[in-house]
Amino acid sequence: MIHHLTFISEHFFTVTIWALVAGIGAWLLEFVETYVFSDFKYLVYLLLMIAYDAYSGIQKQKYLNKQDPANYPPVTAKVFKDKTFSKLMYYVCVLSSLHGLAHLQIDGIEVTIFHAVEYSAMLTIMATEFWSVQENYAAIGKKTILQLAWDNLKAYIPSKKSPDGN
Repeated sequence: MIHHLTFISEHFFTVTIWALVAGIGAWLLEFVETYVFSDFKYLVYLLLMIAYDAYSGIQKQKYLNKQDPANYPPVTAKVFKDKTFSKLMYYVCVLSSLHGLAHLQIDGIEVTIFHAVEYSAMLTIMATEFWSVQENYAAIGKKTILQLAWDNLKAYIPSKKSPDGN
């Protein structure tokens, strides 16, 4: 214990600064969770889906540029940066505003009726990213999960053709 006290007394300024940084960091994290957004695990999954979409979009643009360079320009960092940044900012605005709406408190009581709207938006955003990845790979000509599911489902759908083939 004496070693700890000696260290603190010899490095008082450094220890104080780190304690303040830790305290402000904890307060900031609590503030963000309360007023901005609280599901950080969801944000990790969303960032992964955005990365998958970006990668598949780049692959699609490269493929289309090889097929028809006149109509499809090559991939540029500026287009990628602008599209990804605008998408991120849109998602930040939507998720933050819906979180505020869903956790609104009146007289200290949370109004829970908007939770379904927040959860629906979160699911819709993830589904949109998934759908975009599927569309990008379908444009390249690869079989997607949706195409495989449709191919398997068609075997169970009755056809309108008559039994004699006409």
